[in-house]
Amino acid sequence: MTNTNMTIMTLAEFERLLDVYGAARTRWPGDARAAAAQLVARDAKAQVLLAEAEALDRLLERAPLPPLAREAELADRIVSAAQRTPRLVRIEPGLAAAETRPAQEATASRRVGFFRADLRKAAVLAASLLAGLYLGHSNLPQQLFNGTSDVSADRYNMALADPFDEDVL
Repeated sequence: MTNTNMTIMTLAEFERLLDVYGAARTRWPGDARAAAAQLVARDAKAQVLLAEAEALDRLLERAPLPPLAREAELADRIVSAAQRTPRLVRIEPGLAAAETRPAQEATASRRVGFFRADLRKAAVLAASLLAGLYLGHSNLPQQLFNGTSDVSADRYNMALADPFDEDVL
């Protein structure tokens, strides 16, 4: 009996599954388990990848864990580095929540202003695009520059020109 909802997993997808979730099938997403099992059953390369992932999982399980004191020390170093880093937004310590509300409303109105400015820029870009399309499909550029193409073609024959000729460059 064949399930029509199952998808066929590629070897690259299986390798990514092993990289993300490891070799323990219980950690794999449910919809990927069946497709991965079919791939392992029919492909020798998938079997090798699964064996390598299982060996890596066993190796990682035997690795010693760092002491809790070292983890706490690392956490303290991270917090102190974050406190030394300059902040983009400085909050005055004396401001109350009621005093920050008008500032938040002003920030919101500035965001709307930026949005309107971006909207204007997008409208100008769209108008220039339409103008370019119109000019490209009209005969106006050909009528204006019709005589200049003949002059440049008569003066230099690019097929016969020396590539190191200073006049051509």
